[in-house]
Amino acid sequence: MRPQLATMGIGMVLAALCGLGTGSIVEAPGVTQAPPPPPLPPRHLRSNQTRSRMPSNFRSTATSTSLPRCDYKELMTNLHDRVGILVTLDEDQRHRLEVIDKKLDQLVESSSARMESMKAQQLDFLQRLDSFEHIQRLSRNTLDELKDISRTVRDVSQDQFSSPGTGVFNESNLNVSSRLDALATLLASTALGVRSLQIEVANLSRAIRRQSRLIQGKELKATAAQAPIFYGPNGLHEPSATRQLHTSCSYSFLASHGVLKIQLTPESESFYVSCYEDWTVILSRSSDDVSFERGWLDYRDGFGNLAGDFFIGLNKLHALTSSALHELRIEMEDFSGNVAYAGYSLFAIGSEKELYPLVLLGKFQDNLTPSAGDSLTYHAGARFSTVDQDNDNCPECNCALRHKGAGWFNNCAKSNLFGEYTTQNFGQAGETGIWWDTFSGENSLKRVRWLIRPVVEGSDDGRR
Repeated sequence: MRPQLATMGIGMVLAALCGLGTGSIVEAPGVTQAPPPPPLPPRHLRSNQTRSRMPSNFRSTATSTSLPRCDYKELMTNLHDRVGILVTLDEDQRHRLEVIDKKLDQLVESSSARMESMKAQQLDFLQRLDSFEHIQRLSRNTLDELKDISRTVRDVSQDQFSSPGTGVFNESNLNVSSRLDALATLLASTALGVRSLQIEVANLSRAIRRQSRLIQGKELKATAAQAPIFYGPNGLHEPSATRQLHTSCSYSFLASHGVLKIQLTPESESFYVSCYEDWTVILSRSSDDVSFERGWLDYRDGFGNLAGDFFIGLNKLHALTSSALHELRIEMEDFSGNVAYAGYSLFAIGSEKELYPLVLLGKFQDNLTPSAGDSLTYHAGARFSTVDQDNDNCPECNCALRHKGAGWFNNCAKSNLFGEYTTQNFGQAGETGIWWDTFSGENSLKRVRWLIRPVVEGSDDGRR
């Protein structure tokens, strides 16, 4: 409203100025006045005027003066435009001032926060300085006490070893310091010698245990060659005093062609396992002779040939991992000949009532080289699934059917070592093949082997 009033006022002023500049009064439109009659000339001039009307040889030139025109409407339009521009500039300036005010407020707030932080840091620094001064005072007191003790010892030594000259006392001091240095050197060398002896004793102990195992194995093999093999129930026709339980592949020297009969407890049933040194093989795949796209019962009881491709069975695997703490190692090889390993410090599965979940999977062992990476931790805690029993964590799918195998599927998998063995177009097998994401992606593998063994007593994992 104010800009419009200002515009009207300025327009009226300009109209008035325009009228004064031209010598005429600008009237409002629609009002007309008749021009005043011209005055009559005097009588003595009328004859002259009549004479002047007579024709003359000279042409009179009539000069007409046109008044300057003042178009106030155009001025008003230009003025209105300029006032509008001024108003826009005024609003822009006001907006900029508001932005500047907000930024100033933010700067004040941030400065206040920084000041508070600096005050807190200063207080912390003062507290640390007080602690440092306290420690310094304690150190000075301790040094003073040590000086007093040293002075007392020196006085006692001087009284004890006094002689006519002072050279004896100085010599005794030198002898004491040199003897202390020699004693410290002797203690250090003795400690190193004891450490080396301990290492040698440990090596000798391991060698003795190894030799005793070999001797025991030879004796047991000789006894087994003389006595018939007993496959009946536990305790029948076999002396209980001489019977020894072989609970793991740590007795692999007794294995025949890599196959060992073990019995976990005197009350449990014995079964055969495949051994690789002191490792128990629970899964082996190197060909397409055995199909792993099977149902729940097959995976529960186990299938395949211990000398070839097989799976030990979930019941046996649960019995093994629940009898003692075990560690897991997985060996993989692709069709290009690249070999990699994945190890986990602990491994155990639950019972059939719990659907054989992967209840324990320890720390990934990244010290194995070449490392295949960790593609199993994603499956930790998952229950076991087969093509006919869906126990995975994918509500919209059946991961076992999707991957043509079985395993501890989450939603769904980052590895599929129970998948379909592929000999042709292994690079195009996709998620149905045998793959380990951090090693081969979804390219199918040529050879896979899972191995477990009891955790060594005294190790960190064993204590946990």
